[in-house]
Amino acid sequence: MTALEVFLIAPVVCIILYTFVLRRSPRNLPPGPTPLPVVGNLLDFSGSTPLYKDFLKYKDKYGDIVRLVLGPLQNVILVFGHKAIHKALIEQGNDFKYRPTSLFIIKKLFHGKGITFGNGDAHQKLRKFTLVALKDFGVGKKSLEERIQDEARIVAEELESYGGQPRDIRKTLQRAVANIIAGIIYGTRLDYGDPEFIRLIQNIDTIFTVVSARLPENFFPFLAYLPNSKARTVFNAFDDMSRYARKRIKEHRATFNPDNIRDFVDLYLKAEEHEDEEEVDEENMFRVIVDLFDVGTDTTSTTLAWAILYLMTNPDVQEKCQKEIKENVGSGRAVSLSDKEQLQYLDATIKETLRLACIAPLVPPHTVLEDTQFEGYTIPKESTILFHLNSVLTDPNIWETPEEFHPERFLTEEGKKKEKEFLIPFSIGPRSCLGKHLAMMELFLFLGNMLQRFTFKIPPGCPTPSVERVHTGITCQPHPYHVCVVPN
Repeated sequence: MTALEVFLIAPVVCIILYTFVLRRSPRNLPPGPTPLPVVGNLLDFSGSTPLYKDFLKYKDKYGDIVRLVLGPLQNVILVFGHKAIHKALIEQGNDFKYRPTSLFIIKKLFHGKGITFGNGDAHQKLRKFTLVALKDFGVGKKSLEERIQDEARIVAEELESYGGQPRDIRKTLQRAVANIIAGIIYGTRLDYGDPEFIRLIQNIDTIFTVVSARLPENFFPFLAYLPNSKARTVFNAFDDMSRYARKRIKEHRATFNPDNIRDFVDLYLKAEEHEDEEEVDEENMFRVIVDLFDVGTDTTSTTLAWAILYLMTNPDVQEKCQKEIKENVGSGRAVSLSDKEQLQYLDATIKETLRLACIAPLVPPHTVLEDTQFEGYTIPKESTILFHLNSVLTDPNIWETPEEFHPERFLTEEGKKKEKEFLIPFSIGPRSCLGKHLAMMELFLFLGNMLQRFTFKIPPGCPTPSVERVHTGITCQPHPYHVCVVPN
């Protein structure tokens, strides 16, 4: 058969196979747009509109459960709204708790290992081990609080050195947050000017701004081997982070003393010695480390960047936070976790930032292992399922004026905290973010201590910066902005 014949016949074969697979799909599928042969609905997402906004147009047309077909065979189920998300992740949590293994980039990077994309009993044991380790190394304890306060002082010195001149401070925020993770994992902090540290931050940026449900490489893996493939840049960034983690693990092995556990890596090395901890091996160790660095750095530092942007553009909110800190803490000592009950407005401001910025509008993908009945539909086994948190956090049926920044929605008329069950920025259920307690500690201590010392202002003569969200990858980033950091 000649090359020309192959070229002419191959598309016909693909269409026949595609039609055959569609006919074998279970009945009573969720509604959705009609897919094209081979590419499915993938061409619907080739524009520049943020992906979470692209998905919302289907909610308006088809309802809270929508089926797409991306690529030749991959079912993608979108789930919108608090009712449906709660039912899937809480009431049917055991059905929906798995991560997909069919997406090419996920399979290539994680091999079913680590916390984020592991599955089964091994994942459960690994998650429990990591939660215990985080608790042992300070989450919720004084030792970690002091570490964050120390890092906040270093950030303050860095901000003070700018002399009130307009600067983009997001890299400083990233390095500060990454150092908290570094302290837990490796027992050390890294210098902001360290080339390895800078490269580590760059790699995290690459992963979080490139990886997306719309990447065609997930559904056509051969594209990943083309010279300009975005997937290739992600693989290179991940490999570089993995090499760094393996190097630090090797350094720890050389000085390891089971009677003197210094940090997270040491705890792993000690667990390796026990036969009943077979899921604790170096392969899982470095993937957990990369998971913690990636998620722990990007999400928290991005939330801080959003908080500062909202404070700049809502100076009345910033003034109320500062007044509360001045009255309850003063300037003679650092803001501490023990002040949280007295700093209710600051706490409400953080919650409102988490709600409105919604930095992770789509939960990391889930799947079901068998055809699953849900809300009157059949979810085909091994579908990729995306839960749309933004549809909850900005739902006008839940939140009054949802697109406005209004911390008071989390307070009573007396200024006391008011819990909102619909505030779910860290997701819910068995796969909710295990780092949420650490993130809330960091947000409160970093933001509280910065507001104690500084006021964030729009640079003179500059327009009000945009608060539109940029969603090219995993998280929603603010548009680049400059800020004048002025000492109080």
